[in-house]
Amino acid sequence: MLMVLLLFAPLWALSIVPRDIEQPFDSVKELEAVDFSMPLAPNQRAWVDKTEVHLLTVGPGDPLYAWFGHSALIITQPSGTKVMYDWGIFDPEQKHFYLNFAQGRMYYYVVASAAEWRIEEALEEMRDVKLVKLDFSAESKFGLISFLQRHIKTEYSTYLYHFYYDNCATRIRDIINAATEGDFQAWAEEQMAEDSLRSVTIPAMIHSPLVFWVLDFLQGKTIDKPMNRYEELFLPEKLHQAVVDYSALYPHKLATSTEVLQEVDELGVRFAVEEGRSSFVWAYALVGLAIGALLLFLEKRFPRIRSVLLGLLMLALALLGALLLFMMLFSDMDMTYFNENILFVHPLLSIPAFGFLLQQKQRSRMVGISAVVMVVLVVMKLLIPSAALQDNLRTIALLLPIYLSGATFQRRSNIQKH
Repeated sequence: MLMVLLLFAPLWALSIVPRDIEQPFDSVKELEAVDFSMPLAPNQRAWVDKTEVHLLTVGPGDPLYAWFGHSALIITQPSGTKVMYDWGIFDPEQKHFYLNFAQGRMYYYVVASAAEWRIEEALEEMRDVKLVKLDFSAESKFGLISFLQRHIKTEYSTYLYHFYYDNCATRIRDIINAATEGDFQAWAEEQMAEDSLRSVTIPAMIHSPLVFWVLDFLQGKTIDKPMNRYEELFLPEKLHQAVVDYSALYPHKLATSTEVLQEVDELGVRFAVEEGRSSFVWAYALVGLAIGALLLFLEKRFPRIRSVLLGLLMLALALLGALLLFMMLFSDMDMTYFNENILFVHPLLSIPAFGFLLQQKQRSRMVGISAVVMVVLVVMKLLIPSAALQDNLRTIALLLPIYLSGATFQRRSNIQKH
């Protein structure tokens, strides 16, 4: 265990990499320069009184990037033309796209497009579609529309995307906050959310247990801190509900009406996002115990099959550990920093992996050492609450029975050898 700690603890400590990449389009900074209380000329007021602003919220879709839904703003001009402002556009043909993706530098665009066909597209994809009318003051509405038009003139406006802190929903959240002169944020920050950034995303991901487990594994303690309600508005549905709740309390600041164009929850076309605080540790523990029991059964009946299966599992985990190590040290994905999972899922697991696959009699002790590390971490989390900074019990619950089975196999192999 000491060897593992000596190898990976310094890497864990050095995993923080300053984000020194310039944000091409920092909307918060740009919004600070907008005067949302500037008096309007009579013709400006007449125009803005005939203009409407809507928040569009689209429910989850089938691709992974659509699991969390989508937010956009729609401006209905006096002529009846509806323009949709969308901060969720990315282009795989962009220069160095995949290299940037691997390094956590996701460059997204804000585009203006015809709202009718975008809404029709969402309806055809059988997704929830809701519209909320944002009835700002005339001055705020004019400032908001001017801001949007100024940053769309170049057709594309690029910004550095961040799933939790800077996405299609947070951009709109910040615009609404600026239009209410900071009151929306002050209201939301007074309310502490019951969840962390990690736990609030579980309902939208748990329908795919393996994908969720991998993404959960790759993210460290930085997303496990308590948050307020304003911070959870990176999720489109949370933003929609916050706007509705805020408007109910302060109708003179953001009076709204809600229109539901489509609801598909009862149709069963895809997974349902259910609110709840279940951590699903028990489910992953059951799967881990089942795999561990299978490995112990195969040891007696089919030891070679068991050895190959263990080898493949360890090899997969070694590759996953290598990916995590790369993300911690060489990417700008700050949600992977300070990830204690690297202490027991790491590239050194390739040593026992090839030992199992090659049917070697001499087994590495790395699996047993990693199991001890997990046990120590669990004990620390139970006895020292301050040590429970990372919510990774799902990872440990799945892997610990497998590691213990592998360690048992090593011990019995050594006994037979002697």
